[in-house]
Amino acid sequence: MRWSYSASQSFRQCQRQWFFKNIVASARASEPFRRRAYLLSKLQSVSAWRGKVVDEVISKTLVPSLNRRATPTLKVVRQRARDLFDGQLDFALSHPIDDPDLRVSDEGEDFTLLYGMEYGQPPTEQEIEQAWAEIEQALANLYKMSVVRDALKSADYVISQRALQFELMDGVTVLAYPDAVVFSSGRAPLIVDWKVHAFGQSDARLQLAIYAIALSRAKRHSDFPDDFYCKPSDVSLLEAQLLTEAAREHRIDEDEITEAEEYMISSAYEISCLTEGKKYKDLSADDFQTARHAESCQRCSFRTICWETSHAH
Repeated sequence: MRWSYSASQSFRQCQRQWFFKNIVASARASEPFRRRAYLLSKLQSVSAWRGKVVDEVISKTLVPSLNRRATPTLKVVRQRARDLFDGQLDFALSHPIDDPDLRVSDEGEDFTLLYGMEYGQPPTEQEIEQAWAEIEQALANLYKMSVVRDALKSADYVISQRALQFELMDGVTVLAYPDAVVFSSGRAPLIVDWKVHAFGQSDARLQLAIYAIALSRAKRHSDFPDDFYCKPSDVSLLEAQLLTEAAREHRIDEDEITEAEEYMISSAYEISCLTEGKKYKDLSADDFQTARHAESCQRCSFRTICWETSHAH
């Protein structure tokens, strides 16, 4: 079983939602129900989508340029974001989710599915305009946030959206995707997490602590520094709220490391006890509790298949 922080949050919010996303959904399965679940898992709110555009521009345009010792202007980065935004919006508004020939891998960077298109509330012009305005603002703020800008520009090398994996316990592998890991000579590694929240008040300390543990335990990638080694407490952590220009720097101590480890183990154990190592064919939606709050159902991408049947086969 693969465990991640986002999956643990999903499981605590609604076990059945976790089941549909992590057990049922499959891009390769021939069964239409499983393919439908996979495509439903790709639905995003407008706010999540605009955050994804920001993530993609940073990780695929800005970071590679910095690694080549070139710094693209804000104008260049903004234009790249606009091209991505327009292409993804056109695709999302066509909403080809029921096309039997739709293949995510064939659509490239344009592939985007919006929640409202599936559930009868397409984005309004105002929502689209606001989404673009917030993308522009997030990128402009990134260029103004000196603590983030200086860390990235002075780095020897930055890796972005790279999978970090390690074995937590028998049968459970932790999977983490930090937004950026910054390596600089003579300094501890830095993990940066971008947030594109309108209010920016959430503290990502636990999530970042898990990332630090993952970096310290994961198998070394080929572009890591030679003989790379670190302890979780060595890792510097930076949470960058790009809509508010707030930058929170974190360092975790041994107690917080223990707390994060206990969280991972208890969450993974809870999921493992419920699934008992069973595969899709041996599990049913009836084995998993539904959300405790109706609001969770209203925001859930899987609500149609959850309400249509209590059995996933």
